[in-house]
This record gives sequence, structure tokens and C-alpha cells, in this order.
Amino acid sequence: MLEMSARLPGENNINFSYRAIREGILSLELKPGQLLNVGELSETLKVSSTPIKNALWKLQQEHLVDLIPQVGSYVSKIDLELVEEAANMWFDLEKECLKSACHVFPKDSLNQLKRNLNFQEMLLDQQSDFPDPKEFIGEFCKLDEEFHSIIFDGLRRNTTWKAISHMASDYHRLIMLKQANDDVKHMVAEHRDIISIIEKRESEKVVTVLRNHIFRPMDDWRTGHKTEISEFALT
Repeated sequence: MLEMSARLPGENNINFSYRAIREGILSLELKPGQLLNVGELSETLKVSSTPIKNALWKLQQEHLVDLIPQVGSYVSKIDLELVEEAANMWFDLEKECLKSACHVFPKDSLNQLKRNLNFQEMLLDQQSDFPDPKEFIGEFCKLDEEFHSIIFDGLRRNTTWKAISHMASDYHRLIMLKQANDDVKHMVAEHRDIISIIEKRESEKVVTVLRNHIFRPMDDWRTGHKTEISEFALT
């Protein structure tokens, strides 16, 4: 079940409940298909049932929770069609952003990307310190999300990234399920390539690098991970 999450400064019960449950779902602490008991969630998060129900309703809008009348609430199984749709949308939108960044991109944003990449490389070096592989993958996913958000923020398109991030929830759960360390190494190398493309203004390389970065995990799933993922995916 969900562990107690630390409340952010100034965070009200509704936002806290939504964030804690959403993070639990994306980290697979709450597994696809798992029953969500309102009473247990209220007790764990130390809030009343009202913010819990509000959070579950919001998460239903994001396809992360299934609310079944007279039955209960469940963590949604991974929708592979939604994964495909989100990946294509992400690719199309970030491709145009990166091409724009090759012409104009704030130096401060570029430095933020480099700092983020340094943290990713440090995380790789500390991988053996994580007793639970899920914790390692979870920490990397946070840095990955921040890396891409910096690109969109630098071009004043942060609302676009928020839309992609919400749409790509099942995509990120798919990555968490695989827990492949080689995937992380590939993604860090691709982030390094993205920074190089922006610095050298090599817009002609955007499509190849970004296509590999976004679609390779899905291609890996199609070729070798169907069995381990099928339990948690819609059929």
C-alpha cells in the first residue's frame, strides 16, 4: 500500500492527496489493477476522505484510476494504445522545440540542462547504493522529466510540456516496469546528444536522436518484454 509521503510547504489536503497518490501510481508503489481503499488512503495520508475522493476523480481524468460505481476504485492498467499515442505526440512536439532551440535557446536554460545531466551521471555512478532497483529508476525518471521540461520552459512552452507529461503517464509506467539499467545508460547518452545538438545547432540530427530516445523503450517492449508487462496492461 501507499507509504506516507512528505507534504510540501503550503500544500493543501487536496493537492497533497492528489500528488501523493499520483506519485505512488507512477512509481508502481500502487500497481496497475490494485484496489484503492479510500479509508486506507485517508489513514495513510492523514487526511479526510473528501480530498482522497477528489484526487481519485482527478486521476481518473488522467487515465490513471478507474472508478467503478458500486464496486470501487482501481489503479488503471497500462493502456498500450495510449502509450503509443502519447509517444507520438511527445515526439512531434519536442521535435519542433529542439529545432527551434537550435536557432535560439537561453544560455541559462542550456546550463540547467548540463547541471541536470551531471546529476544523471552521478546517479548512474551511485546505482549500486540503491537496494531497490525501482527506487533508482524512479529517481532517474524525475531527472528525465526535469530535463525535458527545461527544454520547453526555455522556449516558453511549459504548458505544452505539462500536457505531454500528463498524457505520457502510462509511458513512464512502462519504463518503470522494465527496470532495465541499460535503458538508463542509453537515455543519459541521448540526453548528452540533445545538449550537443542544441549547442552546435545541428537541427538535422534532431529527428534521429529524438526518435531513438522516445521510441526505443517501446520497441524493446515489443521485442522482448511482453510477458513481464502483460499482467499490468490492458488486453
